[in-house]
Amino acid sequence: MNADAPAISRQPKTPIWLANLVDKYTWLVVILVALFVLTFAYGMITAPNFLTWFNFKTIIRDAALVGIMAIGLTFVTLSGNFFLLSMKETAALAIVAFATAMSAGYGFELSFLFTMGVAVVAGALQGILIGLGGNPIVVTLGAAGLFFGIASWWSDNLVISFRRPHGAEWLGSGSFMGLPNITVAFILIAIVAELVLRYSTFGRQVYLIGSNRAAGKATGHENFSMAIKTCIIASACSAFVAIAFSAQVSSAHVNYFSSSFGSSGDMTILVIATVMVAGNSIMGGFGSSLRSSLGAVFISTVDNMMVLHGFNSGPRVLAVGLMIVFSIIVFALVRRGSRVQE
Repeated sequence: MNADAPAISRQPKTPIWLANLVDKYTWLVVILVALFVLTFAYGMITAPNFLTWFNFKTIIRDAALVGIMAIGLTFVTLSGNFFLLSMKETAALAIVAFATAMSAGYGFELSFLFTMGVAVVAGALQGILIGLGGNPIVVTLGAAGLFFGIASWWSDNLVISFRRPHGAEWLGSGSFMGLPNITVAFILIAIVAELVLRYSTFGRQVYLIGSNRAAGKATGHENFSMAIKTCIIASACSAFVAIAFSAQVSSAHVNYFSSSFGSSGDMTILVIATVMVAGNSIMGGFGSSLRSSLGAVFISTVDNMMVLHGFNSGPRVLAVGLMIVFSIIVFALVRRGSRVQE
């Protein structure tokens, strides 16, 4: 054989029908996203007073509560443990705990620590059951009923109020450089969470176990401890939101985070929608807290736009549901296209 002869590539060419199939999925995703963007842009342009600095601050402020809870849930999702269906109920239990401590005169610091302790126990309980092999959906659905029942019994299903002024007002209604403190907290939590996921050993373990549980186990990283840690993080974020909301209204009730209170739907559904719309994989291993933060801002923007157009709660809840369905369809098409290409 002539040594100078050019090497013949043995790499098989992609069949034309396969390339066309991949292109079909790609173009379908592009068309769907383009239609959504055009609809969204039209709504923004035609909404009165939408493009103002005051409205922008309103959007970010409204995104903060859902966004903080979504950041916590992102850790659970990235670790491959799907979702927690108890986010709203954890917040309900936490807000009752915080208001009870505040009304008893324990002050903000002790009330904060007490509430976070309750949240840690609630998260650890769910994490243990999930880590032992329990289905995350079933476990957290049962936990939701348990937490809501405890909160209802604890508060006797009544509003718990505490007098102003109190030590939590700075978090509920204070501001820093023109931004509400809850918005500042949202930004800081998003930055810290992203740094943890990107650059810490714990963050790398979250992605490893979420993308390949067998590989994680082979390297000594069991899902048992990871499930506990991520569920505690999610519960702590729910408790923080509950504390901030209670500090703002100086009261607590178990239904503050339910669909009967929120005009854009159940808080758990909003948080799950935020995580999914942001493009985080529900199977784990792909996504980020930054995505979830932007997802919260996006959903808040859509809701704000609909409010300015005069829509009531019904169409706004419908919009959240449609965004969940839309994100599932787009993500499924992207995954199918990538599998065909492989």
